Amino acid sequence: MAVIAIDNDIKKPETFEVTWDMGLRCNYDCTYCPSHRHNNTSPHASLETLIKTSKFVFDYKKIIQSYLTFDRQWNIGFTGGEPTNNPHFLEMCQYIHAQNDPNVLVDVTTNGAFSQKYCEKLIETVDSVTVSYHCEAKQKVKDNVVARIYQLKESGMKYKVNLMIHAKPEYFDECMTLVDRFTDDNIKFVPRIIGESYDDSKYNHRYTPEQHAWFRNFWANKNKKINKPDANKDAEYEYKDDQKKVQEKKKLVEQPKKEKSVSQLLQEGFDKEQKEEQKKEEPKKKEEPKVNTRKSLGRPCCGQRTFYTLEESKYNKDNIKLDTDDWKPSVFACSTEYKEWSCMINWNWLHIEQEYDNILHHQTCRANFGGERGPIGKISESEKIIERLERQLATGTMPVITCPNKICGCGLCVPKAKHHEITEAMFKKSVKNLTPQFGSKMIP
Repeated sequence: MAVIAIDNDIKKPETFEVTWDMGLRCNYDCTYCPSHRHNNTSPHASLETLIKTSKFVFDYKKIIQSYLTFDRQWNIGFTGGEPTNNPHFLEMCQYIHAQNDPNVLVDVTTNGAFSQKYCEKLIETVDSVTVSYHCEAKQKVKDNVVARIYQLKESGMKYKVNLMIHAKPEYFDECMTLVDRFTDDNIKFVPRIIGESYDDSKYNHRYTPEQHAWFRNFWANKNKKINKPDANKDAEYEYKDDQKKVQEKKKLVEQPKKEKSVSQLLQEGFDKEQKEEQKKEEPKKKEEPKVNTRKSLGRPCCGQRTFYTLEESKYNKDNIKLDTDDWKPSVFACSTEYKEWSCMINWNWLHIEQEYDNILHHQTCRANFGGERGPIGKISESEKIIERLERQLATGTMPVITCPNKICGCGLCVPKAKHHEITEAMFKKSVKNLTPQFGSKMIP
């Protein structure tokens, strides 16, 4: 069944996400991370520059929050590169906390490749930590990362692990071992698909049908309590059982071949001819299309929050309700294709690229008004962004972003809809004193 709307919460969204890319400097060199996302040479942003950027975030928050129908928790999430590589990172976090805003929390997404002592300071400075586990690192480094994960758990702070599921067999096996270990030890983790852009990107992993099935089976079994979507019912794949089958087949192949008699060879030839004749008589079947990873596999909500979907069959433009039983709870969307849908990413997200002096609505989609992609302005000229936003809001209207992309990335659980009537209902639920405009750009 086709889905025509996604909302992150029928009653109210949980947070406003501010993702802050501190820079490209990183101590890793993963093959699936493009060069424009990491290096080991970029200069670190100064503390003065970081503080100026944070002041813009608080100014932006003050304006946006005044138009929201309820107080939103603002989560400032530091990314990179590797944010902890910046020598001023801890000082920056301390500055933000010194503003004493109870609705602002600080999170850092890190590879976890730091010492026990640094981890202790990190626990004292930030509100939560997201550790991304990457299989391609050296074993000594990975052992240290796992130790830091357990240190975070034992500290009692809020944390989670992004387990990057590598498609390469030996790395996939390593990930499956960690899945079992983390599950047994009650470690909070999310298995993540590797690849953020279009399906033809060389950085996106191509998963086998069995690996696809594992993803689907994981989410189907993990979320039984929230009425999993029917789309997950056909996923009945168990990785361990499959491994047994593989080993059995391997044993059969390894067995020495027995010499066949002449009669056996003649019979095999006859059987082959019979099969070929049968094939000629059978109607030709249409070839199944090749599996497209992102389209077919979909994507989970990375924060493991429940969002809601509305099916096409339940759509009634004359009676749009967001609190109806027709909306189904889920943490996994079976598709990522939302091109030309209306999206409320600008009321839920803000992305800062410190290295490139850019401010965007979102890191991956880079959606802007008027169906375009690109930044909303420069960090060095952040005053202009604030002034333009204030001029637009003074008109009593606000453009609605139209998705410009083939595939939705990390903003999956942000409210979005295929039809304007549903978008208008979502808009009125979250935003006050403004009228939505479709197909428009912000005023100059």
